[in-house]
Amino acid sequence: MKSLRILITGGSSGIGAATAELLAAKGHRIFLMARNTEAMQRLADEHPDGAIECAAVDVRDHDSVKAAVDRMVDAWGGIDVCIPNAGLGIFSPLTEARFEDWKTMVDVNVTGVLATLHAALPSLVANKGHVIQIGSIAARNVFPNSGVYCATKHAVLALSESLRIEFREDLAVTTINPGAVNTAFIDQTNNTDLRESYRPQFEAGMDAGFIAEAIAQAIESAGRGVYSEITVRPDRR
Repeated sequence: MKSLRILITGGSSGIGAATAELLAAKGHRIFLMARNTEAMQRLADEHPDGAIECAAVDVRDHDSVKAAVDRMVDAWGGIDVCIPNAGLGIFSPLTEARFEDWKTMVDVNVTGVLATLHAALPSLVANKGHVIQIGSIAARNVFPNSGVYCATKHAVLALSESLRIEFREDLAVTTINPGAVNTAFIDQTNNTDLRESYRPQFEAGMDAGFIAEAIAQAIESAGRGVYSEITVRPDRR
């Protein structure tokens, strides 16, 4: 498969970092966007061939996102794959939640995805590219203490369907819906009792590299078919 130009947000840790490492190892060029510049730079330094480049970006800032995407397009000539991966979950009973936490989830999980796609779509359409959305099993289900998080992932799934309908001839669209993944995801939750009660479930979850493999499989299907959705869950045997 030819080397692809791949944009990944939230690329400093977790699924984003694992995906960057795997796809770079497969010979693709990765443009990472995240707030944690040190972690991104460590990833880039592991690939001195220039396979990974970085931009310090908060996906909630549309102007910053657009400037970074424009930099990628100018330097590399375009975008073949866009993975708006940046996201977070802050769990709490609705009656105890802080509005600021709800807003943060919407700003990152929805507005951040929109900002990334808005900036990248012209190049993606021109190159008949591939959008890979990071949903969740929460995109198809609603769970206690996570109503707003679930709502943001339902929004991601709806956006994926919209892209598929409106750009049927121009884009491949895949939504990856993971269950629990063993990352620092749960650390965002401020409710101590809830965080620690959920922690074992996440620690027993999937490795981020397994999600990266699903993403790579979707990318490598080009020319044979499109994975519209891939749902992956921990093996609880």
